[in-house]
Amino acid sequence: MRASARLTVNGKYSLKTSCKRKDDKDGSYSRGPLVLDVKGSADDSRYYISPTYKIEQCLVRGCHKRLRVVHTIALKEGGAEVELLRLAVYKEEWMAPSHLELVSETEESPLKPISHEKRISPTELVGSWKVFEISATAILDDLEEETSAKRPSFVYLCMETLKRRRLPEVPLHFVDADALDLQDVTVLWLPGGITAYVDTKEDDVLTIGFGWYFDDGTNLVMERDYGADGKLLE
Repeated sequence: MRASARLTVNGKYSLKTSCKRKDDKDGSYSRGPLVLDVKGSADDSRYYISPTYKIEQCLVRGCHKRLRVVHTIALKEGGAEVELLRLAVYKEEWMAPSHLELVSETEESPLKPISHEKRISPTELVGSWKVFEISATAILDDLEEETSAKRPSFVYLCMETLKRRRLPEVPLHFVDADALDLQDVTVLWLPGGITAYVDTKEDDVLTIGFGWYFDDGTNLVMERDYGADGKLLE
């Protein structure tokens, strides 16, 4: 994928708070297309802007709280440019029926709006991190084109490492007092300890991910990687 590190945000992100009843879909997950069209062979005239894709990711905290982030991206010039069109954040908490009755009586939401929560600073993520990582590598070669809609096979890998996070260098053209918050222009620093990003790594790997930071020093992160050919990596 000839995607550049440039991130254009010409849309807006919506922050929503809701309460949902617990169901069989609880648990962390990552949903999205298996293959992105980076060849430019598709007829772009069918689209209002350009071919768009929606990636939904979910992290669960303590079995009763979860955060869902939905990125809507567009690929231009055969994948040469990746544009973030919309970012939606949903913070949900499971409530017992007794709590629902209490909420209906008081007519007050038990969850405060995400916009009222603390916004994390880049400096809070600097330092050494003990990381427990679970990766799932998609095996797409086993799928035929006519069956590409089916779920592919995955190879899972678990490992525990020690990683160190540093602040990136401040570009020279950032001279504002708030340059610290603009050091990594691919990251959106949202309220509620939420970070969301669309970026390219080495070998033109496109990464869509988000993080969920807590006051106890825990940082949950989920990423979805696509290779230079547009196929899902892990």
